[in-house]
Amino acid sequence: MNVASRHRLLLAALASAALAPSCFWLKTQRWPAPMEGPTGADLPPDPHPHLPGPEEATVFRHADPVQFRPAGALAGYPLVFFDKKVRATAGACVIVSAGGRAEVLWPSGASVVLFGQAVGWIGSPGRGEPLFDFQDVDRATIELEAGDHVRLLGGALLFGDSGPYLVERKRADILILRNQAKAPVTLSYRDTVYELAPGQTVDLPVVSTGTAPEEPPDDTRVLAGPGFQVEGSGALAKDEDQDALRLRAGGPAILDGLGVRVTLAAGEAATFKNLGAEDSAPEAAPTGTPGSASDTPQANGAAPGDAPTGTPPETPAEGGG
Repeated sequence: MNVASRHRLLLAALASAALAPSCFWLKTQRWPAPMEGPTGADLPPDPHPHLPGPEEATVFRHADPVQFRPAGALAGYPLVFFDKKVRATAGACVIVSAGGRAEVLWPSGASVVLFGQAVGWIGSPGRGEPLFDFQDVDRATIELEAGDHVRLLGGALLFGDSGPYLVERKRADILILRNQAKAPVTLSYRDTVYELAPGQTVDLPVVSTGTAPEEPPDDTRVLAGPGFQVEGSGALAKDEDQDALRLRAGGPAILDGLGVRVTLAAGEAATFKNLGAEDSAPEAAPTGTPGSASDTPQANGAAPGDAPTGTPPETPAEGGG
């Protein structure tokens, strides 16, 4: 091997040694690239528009993968370790994939921490929107300030002024809400408003028709039954019944009570009754009236009230002469 070849090999070895530290030490946290999360095409449908607003919040990436979509943007980008904090405004979206963890923090002190798969939108309370809107969630903790509320998965609204409140997806159609605060929290779920005491837990079904609060019709009125209430709208007439609530429709009517909704046409009727209610006992037969068993003479010394034997009394035989 000539001298020129040796010089070329030596230069190549020195160049490889010089590049090795940069390959193995300078960029270790940038390889591999941040994991890919769900894109806009993979997100579940959302019926609520999320327009840009003036309210501000800060989004922190605590564990990869987390993506951030600015307000008004058509796509998001991943938050990496060297740029894991971003300033957001109302209308922005936070997307967390399995294994990731992100936090949304507001200047008031309210916060939402997302664990695992989750999609949420930052709302604009100035427009009457929730502080945060959950579109998908595996597990999350919520801290609220006075006047704040968030929209849970399905549309139910959670109102509180403290925290933390734990939201966890038990399965595809069940959402668990646990009040871990020292004060009650209010939940508006469909046509009912619940108040959860400290430490109380409730399982919320996620139904296909949504769980958003429902506004009753203007002509809705409350009809009292024996131990329960029924909300009715339309032309309704109440029949007298001590053990049940019987309602007859004079036109199209809707009844809500005891966990069911009944739609009636003109002339139709519905009866609401508690499962534990007992029918009225039949009236006892009157006693002491003429011809009753107690007043009828009994043969062969039978006690009053016993059924007659059906054998006629023996007639004395006539003697012969």
